Amino acid sequence: MACKYCYGARKAKYTVLDLDFAKCGIDEYVATGVVNGIRFFGDGEPTTEPELIKQICAYARKFKPDVNCEIQTNGFFNPRLAEWLAYNMDEIWVSMDLLPETHDMFRVTVSGKPTSAVIERNLKYFKNLENKRAMVGVRSTITPYNIDRQKEGIDYLLSLGIKHIWVDPIFAPVSETEDKTFEPIDNMHFARRFIEAREYGKTRGVFYESNFTTNFDGPTCYNCRSCLPMPHLTMDGYVSACEMCTSGENAAQMDAFIYGKYDKENNRIIYDKKKIDVLQSRTLDNLPECRDCIAREHCAGFCLGETLNERGDLFTIKKTVCEPLRYIYAKIGGDYARFGGEFKYKHP
Repeated sequence: MACKYCYGARKAKYTVLDLDFAKCGIDEYVATGVVNGIRFFGDGEPTTEPELIKQICAYARKFKPDVNCEIQTNGFFNPRLAEWLAYNMDEIWVSMDLLPETHDMFRVTVSGKPTSAVIERNLKYFKNLENKRAMVGVRSTITPYNIDRQKEGIDYLLSLGIKHIWVDPIFAPVSETEDKTFEPIDNMHFARRFIEAREYGKTRGVFYESNFTTNFDGPTCYNCRSCLPMPHLTMDGYVSACEMCTSGENAAQMDAFIYGKYDKENNRIIYDKKKIDVLQSRTLDNLPECRDCIAREHCAGFCLGETLNERGDLFTIKKTVCEPLRYIYAKIGGDYARFGGEFKYKHP
């Protein structure tokens, strides 16, 4: 596929994760109990390398049979791979932009052809499989063409068996301060339509959330795992704190996220302690712009990747989301106490 609005860097060269690097990461994080999950996602499509996915999952499950294996995929693959994923992954998040016609405007093949028919086929296939292991959800990008059709999108995806949906308004590609695919989304307009769609989803038994609400289920001083940091292994042998920073060699203004490098000769990861310290200091106490916000402990500065990309500073915020996020929090922030803890499924 060649999505027209992809936020990742466009690569001329096809790159693949080094299996030894993946095993080294598993040794340090999964085997030692630091984390109990693996997520397949990259600057590209992980299912182009299905055998590598199988090897990584098998290696991790040697240490932790119950390790949670999750994949973010474009859903554009054959039924044989769909079956393996359904019975071997714990979570499958498929990129589908709510409705076929709004999806096919941007998510196309490398030759420019629509992709929704294949993805719909696979979602139906997942729905009809018995005793599958995986929860199958959808991650949708909100554009000017589906922002007012979110309820329709819920109905359509529910007809395919999807009961978990995460949505996020389109944002600027890496290395750009604003999206130039079309006129920017009005985030307040999104907030109003999101509230309506979420309430509608509840009446239909659909879990419908957004990047705006990822911390509404409990107070935090960190926005996301980038601030901890949690490792993202890049195709070119680096450790990144954020999935928006997918290359160490070409990190540019996202370099603050690169805090480790794989030493293949000695099969070890070398970390930059100073960068880790800086990332861990991105807390509410160090974000003066958040000081008087009613949602401060349920946002903690919003997405660090988007903020760094668009504003060039780890210790500022993406101001265009502040008013809409406060609006959403004022409307539904109190609902989350009734969930009894964290969301069962979080994405991203």
